[in-house]
Amino acid sequence: MKRILAIALLLGTSVRAEAQKFSFAPQIGFYIPTQQLVEGVQTGTFDTAELEAGPSFGARFGLWFGERFGIDLSGNYVPTTFKLVDNGNEVSSQDAKLFNGAAQAVFFVLPRTSPLSLYLNGGVGVVSRGGVAFTNAANKTDVAGVIGAGAGIKLGGLALTLGADLFAYTAKVEEGVTTESEFKQKDVQLKLGLGIPFGGSQIKR
Repeated sequence: MKRILAIALLLGTSVRAEAQKFSFAPQIGFYIPTQQLVEGVQTGTFDTAELEAGPSFGARFGLWFGERFGIDLSGNYVPTTFKLVDNGNEVSSQDAKLFNGAAQAVFFVLPRTSPLSLYLNGGVGVVSRGGVAFTNAANKTDVAGVIGAGAGIKLGGLALTLGADLFAYTAKVEEGVTTESEFKQKDVQLKLGLGIPFGGSQIKR
């Protein structure tokens, strides 16, 4: 009987340890385009054509390997507006919808099990645009390089994390099979999340 109890305890500990390698975190944030968006999304000539910054709602899933490394998958929805300005006056403002997602490698400068953790991340992402403002834009999704950093604070069995990602990409506006214009874009995604571990009492991020 003692041998059976010992084996059961060992298996239970192993299962909990494995389960703690995963985490899920609902997150809110703020999306900030740092450059003007393209002319060509709509017809006409304007001084500026830009997306406004807006709140974001999303989640991330983490898979961890030891105390320093992991893989992070995330996605965020951003309701915002597309604004056209000419001679200092707003010509029109239309609804726009953005989605950004990323798959990133994560390195913890301070271990993820510490009361305070610090991390760096980098990988590849996508930025997809929709809504009324982008009805006539044929190419609405672009692949981006993503880099970022953040910090986490343990709150009992949970962890509060704050971070920022930079999405850098070349966006295109196409008419049929012809590329009408290309432009370099850099967007910042601020994120605040509450991490929940699967099957364990200790948060990993």
